[in-house]
Amino acid sequence: MKHTRLLFVLVLCFFVLTSLTAAVHTSVPVDHAVYRILDVAQIRGLIDNQIDVKPYSASRILSLLQTIASRPETLSKSELEYIQQLIASLNASYGYEPSDLQSLLTTGYLRSYDAQKGLGASFGITVDTQQTFSLSEKGEYDSRNALVAFLKSDIGSHISFNMDFGLVFDKLNNRVFLPGEFTIPGEGFYMRLTEGGNPPSSIPFDKINTSLVLTPELSASFFDGDVQLRWGTIKRDWGPGLNNLMLSADARSFDAIDIQLNLTSWFRYSVMSGSLGKFSLDNIDGEPFLSDRYGAKEDRVNYRYDNNFSAHRAELDIGRNFTFAIYESTVWQKRFELSYLNPFTVYMFQQNSLGDMDDVFAGLDVSYTLPSKARLYGAMAMNEMNVVGNPITMLKAPRNMFAFQAGVVVPLPIGSFSSLTFQWTYIGPFVYTHYPLRKLTGTVDKTGGTTSDPIVITTDTGRTVTYDGTTIVLSAKGPDDAETITIADAQWYSSNSYTLTKDGRTMIEEKDGKYLIYETYAETNYVNKGENLGYPLQPNSQEFLLQLDLGLPKGWTTQFQAKYQARSGQYGYSLDQFMLYAIDDQYPEKDFWNHVFNHTLSILVSGTKKLDGMPISLTASYRFIADWARPVDESTTPERFDGLTTVFGAWQDPTFNHIVQVGVKIFY
Repeated sequence: MKHTRLLFVLVLCFFVLTSLTAAVHTSVPVDHAVYRILDVAQIRGLIDNQIDVKPYSASRILSLLQTIASRPETLSKSELEYIQQLIASLNASYGYEPSDLQSLLTTGYLRSYDAQKGLGASFGITVDTQQTFSLSEKGEYDSRNALVAFLKSDIGSHISFNMDFGLVFDKLNNRVFLPGEFTIPGEGFYMRLTEGGNPPSSIPFDKINTSLVLTPELSASFFDGDVQLRWGTIKRDWGPGLNNLMLSADARSFDAIDIQLNLTSWFRYSVMSGSLGKFSLDNIDGEPFLSDRYGAKEDRVNYRYDNNFSAHRAELDIGRNFTFAIYESTVWQKRFELSYLNPFTVYMFQQNSLGDMDDVFAGLDVSYTLPSKARLYGAMAMNEMNVVGNPITMLKAPRNMFAFQAGVVVPLPIGSFSSLTFQWTYIGPFVYTHYPLRKLTGTVDKTGGTTSDPIVITTDTGRTVTYDGTTIVLSAKGPDDAETITIADAQWYSSNSYTLTKDGRTMIEEKDGKYLIYETYAETNYVNKGENLGYPLQPNSQEFLLQLDLGLPKGWTTQFQAKYQARSGQYGYSLDQFMLYAIDDQYPEKDFWNHVFNHTLSILVSGTKKLDGMPISLTASYRFIADWARPVDESTTPERFDGLTTVFGAWQDPTFNHIVQVGVKIFY
C-alpha cells in the first residue's frame, strides 16, 4: 500500500512540474451540445457550410463560436451569453489557462503552459454517474459510474494528444432502454472484482461489474485547420442526420486513423482506416451477441469477429446552399491489405478483385438550406444492388439491400439556438448483414455409420460430429448450438448439393460419397464490439422521429423527443441473419407493413443544467414506452438463418414502461 501511495505522489508531481496546453486540436465528443448550436448557426447563415464529418477539433469549434460571437447584432442577449459560456467552458477544457493546486477542486485538473516553447499539459480526472430506473417493473434499473484520469497536452502549435485511463463500475440492464439506444460503456469485458475477476456472460447484470475505458487520441492540424490528421479511439458521426446510415454517433468507439482535407471552399474529403473491437458476452436478454466470447486458449483460434473498417466520404458544395456527398465503407478481415489502406481507392472494386469476401456499404446524401428557415437532407445507402430498372421494382427487389433517411431541421425563434427536427429512417432487410465465411474442417464417409456403430469425428475447430447413416449430430461449440440434421428431411440447396444449420453458420456438402463439414471462421457483419456501426436499428425496420431542442437561460438545455419504430419480420430482420444468394429467386418482393411484428412508441423529456462557476453538470429525463409485439410461434418451423419461414403468433397485449434517468458529471 505504501508503494502504491508513493507511486501516485511521484506521478502527480511529474505532471505538475513538467512543462509539456490542453490538447486544443483533439476532438470534442460527438454528443456535445455545441454541435446543435453549430447546426442552427449554419442554417441562419452565421457560419459557412461545415463538413458533415464529426467530431470537430476543439480549435475548430472555438473558431466557429468566435465567428458567431463576432456578430452580436444577429443574436439575442441570451444567445450571446450562451455562446460566451460555451467559449469559456471549451477554453477551460481544451485551452491554455493555467490551473494550480489551489484551484484543483474547482477545475478538476492541474495545468501548466510554457508560452515561449509552446508546450503544456493538463492532468486531471472526470467523474460521471448515470442511474436509470423503471417505475413500472420493480427491480429493473441500470447503474453506470465512471472515474477517468487523463493527460492532455499540446506540442507546439500543430499537435495535441489526449491520454486517459478509466474504470467503470456498472450494473447494466437493457430493459430500461429502447433496444437501439442501449449501449455498453466498458471495453473488452466486465469482471467481478469481488469474485476473483469472474466475467459475466449475459446482460442484465445481477451485480456491479468493473471494466476499463480508454479513449486515446493524437491529433494534428495544418494550413489553418484545412488539413486534419487524427489517430484515436473516439466516437464518430458521418452524415447530415441525427445518427447516420454509414457511421452513427451512437456506435461504439474504435481505434482509427482519420484524414480530413478541406481542399477548396467547396470540396471536402474524409477518409479513415481502423481496427474494430470485440466485447466478451454471450447474449443480451437471450438474444445472441455479435462478438466473440473470450475463452480458453484453444477457443482463440475460433474467434470470428477479427475485422478492420475503412471508410471515405467526399462532399461537394453546389452553390451556397446545396451539398452533395458520396461515401463508401467496408468491414474487412484483419490482414495486411494495402488495397483498403490506400486512401484514394474504390472499396467496391477492390473487394471484387480480392474475391468478394468483405462487407461493402455505399451511398450518397444531399442537404439543402433554406436560409434562416430550414435545412432539408436525404440519404440512401446499400449493401448490395442486384436489380436495376423500374424504380418500384428496384425498391421491392429482395436482393436490393437499401437504407434511406430523410429529415428537416427548423430553427425556432425561442430560447437560445432552439430547433425542431423531423427525421424518417428505413433500414431494409439484410442491410448491415453479410454471409459468414466458412472453411472445410472435417469429412464424414457417407457410406459408413449405423445406429449401432456411428461414425464420430472431431472437426478442426474441436466440434464433435456424429453420423449414424440417417442423421448428422453436431455438438455445441462456442457460439454454435448443438443440432441434429435428419438427412431425409433437410432442405438442400444448389442442385441438392448442400444443406445448412438453422443459423447458417455450418454447411454440410454432399460430394464424392462424403459429407464435407464447413464451419464459419469469420463474420463481417456491420458491427463493432457487438453493436451496430450504422443507424441503431435492426434491419427491416422503420423509425419516425420528432425532436425539439430548446436552449434556456442560466445553463439550461431541454429536449423533447417522440419516436415511433416498427419492425417487419418478412425476412432479414436481424443483424445475424443473411441472404442465401443461391435461392435469391425464392424471396418474395418486400412488403414491409404486412409483416410487422413489433411497434414501439417512445416519448422522452430531458433537461441538463450546467452549474454556474462549477465544473458540474446535472441531467434528468423521463421516458414513456409503449410496446406491441407478436412473438415467434415456436410450434411452427423455427427461425432460420434468413428469417424467411418465421411464423409469428398472435398480437400480445401492449406493455407500458415509465423510465426515469438522473446523472451527474463532475470535472469535465
